[in-house]
Amino acid sequence: MKKIKHLSVIISVLISSVVFSAYGQDKRTISGKVVSSQNEPIEGAVITISQEGSVNTLPDGTFATSYTGDKGTSISVWAPGYYTVNQLVNNREEIIVMMIPEDSYKYNEAIVSPFDIEGIDQHATAAMNITSKDFNLGSLKIDRALAGQVPGLQVTRSSGMPGEGSHLNMRGIRSLFAENAPLIVINGIPYLPDSRESQLISGFSRDIFQSYNIGNIQNITVLKGAATSLYGSMGSNGVILIETDAATSTDLETKISFYGQYGTSWNDKRMPLLQGIDYKSYLSDIGMTYYDNMLDFLSDFHFLSNPDNRFNYLYNSTTDWQNEIYRNGLVTDNMFKVEGGDAIAKYNLSLGYMNENGTLDRTSFQRYHTLLNTNVLISPQVELAATFGLSFLNGRLQDQGMIPQTNPVLAAYAKAPLLSPYEKDLDGNLLSSFASYHYGRLSNMDFAISNPLAITNTLDTRNRQYDINIKGALTYKLTPRFSITGSMGLYYNYNKESQFIPGLTDQAIVPLFDQYGEAYNTVKIGIAETRNHYYDLNAKYNNTWDGIHAFHFLGGVQAMTTKNEYDVGTGRNTASDFYQTLGDTQGIGRYFYGYLEKWNWMNFYGHANYTYNEQVTASVNMAVDGASSAGVHGNHFTVYPSVGLTWLGKGWLPLSNSTLVNLLNVRAEYGITGNSRFSSKFGKYYYTNLPYQHISGIVRGNVSNTLLKPEKNHQLNAGIDMRLLHNWVDISVDVYRNLTTDAIFAAPISSAFGTSSYYDNLGEIENKGIELFVQASAVKTSNFEWIVGGTIAFNKNKVLSLGGHDELITRFSDGSQLITKVGESPYQFYGVQSLGVFTSQSAAEAANLRNTTGQTFQAGDIHFVDRDGNHRIDDNDRVLLGDPSPDYFGGFFTKVSYKSFTLSSEFTYSKGNMAYNAVRRNLESLSSLGNQSAAVENRWSLEGQVTDIPRAQWNDPMGNNIFSSRWIEDASFIRMKNITLSYDFEKRLFNFIRSGTLYITGENLLTITDYLGMDPEFSYSRSTNVQGFDLAKLVQPRVIKFGINLQF
Repeated sequence: MKKIKHLSVIISVLISSVVFSAYGQDKRTISGKVVSSQNEPIEGAVITISQEGSVNTLPDGTFATSYTGDKGTSISVWAPGYYTVNQLVNNREEIIVMMIPEDSYKYNEAIVSPFDIEGIDQHATAAMNITSKDFNLGSLKIDRALAGQVPGLQVTRSSGMPGEGSHLNMRGIRSLFAENAPLIVINGIPYLPDSRESQLISGFSRDIFQSYNIGNIQNITVLKGAATSLYGSMGSNGVILIETDAATSTDLETKISFYGQYGTSWNDKRMPLLQGIDYKSYLSDIGMTYYDNMLDFLSDFHFLSNPDNRFNYLYNSTTDWQNEIYRNGLVTDNMFKVEGGDAIAKYNLSLGYMNENGTLDRTSFQRYHTLLNTNVLISPQVELAATFGLSFLNGRLQDQGMIPQTNPVLAAYAKAPLLSPYEKDLDGNLLSSFASYHYGRLSNMDFAISNPLAITNTLDTRNRQYDINIKGALTYKLTPRFSITGSMGLYYNYNKESQFIPGLTDQAIVPLFDQYGEAYNTVKIGIAETRNHYYDLNAKYNNTWDGIHAFHFLGGVQAMTTKNEYDVGTGRNTASDFYQTLGDTQGIGRYFYGYLEKWNWMNFYGHANYTYNEQVTASVNMAVDGASSAGVHGNHFTVYPSVGLTWLGKGWLPLSNSTLVNLLNVRAEYGITGNSRFSSKFGKYYYTNLPYQHISGIVRGNVSNTLLKPEKNHQLNAGIDMRLLHNWVDISVDVYRNLTTDAIFAAPISSAFGTSSYYDNLGEIENKGIELFVQASAVKTSNFEWIVGGTIAFNKNKVLSLGGHDELITRFSDGSQLITKVGESPYQFYGVQSLGVFTSQSAAEAANLRNTTGQTFQAGDIHFVDRDGNHRIDDNDRVLLGDPSPDYFGGFFTKVSYKSFTLSSEFTYSKGNMAYNAVRRNLESLSSLGNQSAAVENRWSLEGQVTDIPRAQWNDPMGNNIFSSRWIEDASFIRMKNITLSYDFEKRLFNFIRSGTLYITGENLLTITDYLGMDPEFSYSRSTNVQGFDLAKLVQPRVIKFGINLQF
């Protein structure tokens, strides 16, 4: 009995202490006001303080209530159409809450965080977030939607060929050998499609986002700061996190949406070329340098001197070859989306069809796709999520690049305007067959140029693809604060490319010629397969205590295996153009080529972040990962840590109630990432095959570096984020410095090794720069708003070391050169400097310069700078000619809204990026009978003539057209990316349409540039060392589209 009495006394004391403790907490009162970003009161906002019940704001936006708590008590404010606001009370007796509408332009509360980490805010790290509401209406492609929107992210569109993508780069060149593009992560899975340019279709690089409709993209977050360390040796170039539409419906209502856009594209830009008498004048000048005497020349080109010759009907055309190959294209994109479900199971399904006809005749790209996202709550603790995407893609394409035999654009530039696209009978009437590649009746192959119209109509180039994306994830919540998630992903792409080049039936396309002889027709078939398998297992822990301490932890392991295989078979000379299979080709000249790349990766990662009293946030990231690209005898695993610290200004009392300072965060981050995204072959021995006298032999492909290791990047980033004046002004500034150590490059070695390259970790590269984002509401009322803003990024690349080498020179087949030099930006153009043309013979004799063959430059030749003073123009006279990387780049935008009408426009720009205009080099060569640029009307022809165009000489014996400063131009530009007028309606129509948007949009309608090429924005491939090379890519079209979005 005594023990029971003692126990009852103890329990009574404990209960009393708890009760007195509860009553000991002060009953506090708080009042305040809830306003919009226009400083107008919000009526009916729901105020909840520490889950003690709710009150609503009055018509003037004010509220008053009481609560029991301390400084850790939180307040939550919710109002329909606004982002929810959560704050700590921090012992305040009066509080002012400013709410931001959910449809605010380029304002987003949440970001896509790696592995869905909680506690990461885009203003606590170097990151930028774009959601679906910020995409321009009418956008077809994800990469184009990103152009100019993210400071430091350079998006360069490859060309106007349907199905092509863009070159992506974040914060400059960080590697000379490994990947320089940011890592793409879609729905939590690293997305690694085969990004090489086609091995069969010249100049074609597939759009890496080709399988996704931008209408399926819910959120894009671009990471540039410490969080990229979680991806270890894949995060060195930044990370782009993409989230597709999630299954979120919980109200048992089935919602159907339709998105459609329909328009036309055209190309009204033409290269200015010689016509009529100007072409005949040039033909006379160049012809006299080919023939030994005038009689022979006029005998072949009789139409120049004898107007009554019976064959003159072959040379009396006035053909505009560019107009012959271009046409207006139709663009259509349709997608249905169905979503529904309840709290247990939900789904989001979309079906779509897109067709884009190119402005180059008979080019097109089609996509059929479906995407399904599902989410099932198996139990209160177990949740299953799955994503399934399937696409079929069909392209009809044409060759690009400096191949005049099969590139219709180059052929259209070069083909004589006097010739007809079609054969003629003796009376001069047009026939149905295409005219041959010969110059009229002349069978001399020196004058042969492919018929551009025959290329577009008879050369058959196609690619067909199947694309599959699958993800499954299972989450088990052991407690409300602790969960474990396992996920698996599969990406598969099958790509069949084919090309048939005819030549036997019409003889309209110039035959190709190589070591196997002449190819009168050619058959190519290529099969590519990409397989990526991904596995991830992680655990998360989240906790908040005393209301002021928030802690989030993540730890896990992920692994990935990738395989890219491409096999091409090519043959030639079938019995006729009717036979178009490899089996019909002749034995000689039939061969196979391609590549097989396997790359495996494993990553152990961890993350922790801690926030104190909404005043300061600290984060730590750690990854330990390894990749198969490391040398077989090297250390496969490397540690990649990072730390970040953010001061949250609004958490401090002087600013907590301010409506003038709505956000003030100051960030500092330091992290180490790596780059293992390079071939697995260079760290081990491998062999390849080469043809020798019609026999394939096995040869060693490299001198392997078995100690090769991933490159390492050390990045320091500091930034500040501000929103001011009732959220009317938004400013974000970042300053960074990145140091790449162990940079890999091909070190020159002796030819005695039997290979030209040995790859080693010898280099160091520095990147530093400043990035700025600004947005402001210039005018804002209840019915009208005018928003302006923009981005700008300055980046400076500098090579600090090349492992004892002073420079590396890259040479291309046309004589163009790039140099990577210590103390300079990598991959600069490198060649001789031109001073103009020798106007007189006396000026040429005074200079006394000779070319590499010993010939002396004469009047009318180019005056090159003799840098070493030896009177010989050779490699010793080369200098830096310009950097393809811009001095700065970015975009700017404006948006005007009045009630339900919106007019918006986006621009992109680039300044200081130099370009090698290989097309102009071809068209101002004055060395062939092909047509030339209209600029050669000013060619040198008389003693004393002042011009910058040299004399005409067949085959350029003096080397006037060698790679020099003549062909390097400033390709700076400002481009109107789009302009859109839209109307939103919220009222029901016909009893089944809930709401919708009508719009009309124009793309690429205005470009301002001094560049002499067709388009200042181009990218031949995704390789960093060929950026700035204008190699006859198809010009980007202008587009006008009408669109309609409906919700049923």
